Amino acid sequence: MTPSIVAQPALRLVGLQILTRPMSPEIAALWPRFVSRIPDIASPVEPGVTFGAMQDAGNGLLYLAAVQVDAAAPTPPDMTRVDVPAGDYAVFEFPFGKIGQAFPFIFDAWLPNSGYVQDGPLLLERYGTDFCPDQPTSPMQVRVPVRRRA
Repeated sequence: MTPSIVAQPALRLVGLQILTRPMSPEIAALWPRFVSRIPDIASPVEPGVTFGAMQDAGNGLLYLAAVQVDAAAPTPPDMTRVDVPAGDYAVFEFPFGKIGQAFPFIFDAWLPNSGYVQDGPLLLERYGTDFCPDQPTSPMQVRVPVRRRA
């Protein structure tokens, strides 16, 4: 699972957010609720593409199920907006069924030996138009903000 390093532009994400813990069943339960609300979100940039955005909140994991929207799009009152900064990201592509193995590989094997360090707290999952959560072979990505190790 060798990543590509890409220069990602800034993204504005809008969706439903929870405070949970990594790999919690609450994350999987959030997605159907969010998908049913996608029609409430104005100006999606890539229809059919969704994101999971996560960061350590100290007392748990903030997890956002979201779509990318135009910068001027309003945020529905019961949803959360997250602005993702532009920068270099290590992009890991793998089948959805391997998600439990991907994060340990990224942070315990690849990152310490890569010549890069994590450059920001926000991690992204990207689910393309061909993603199907019922299919373990469905492709997905994890995007980690990185910079060259000094």
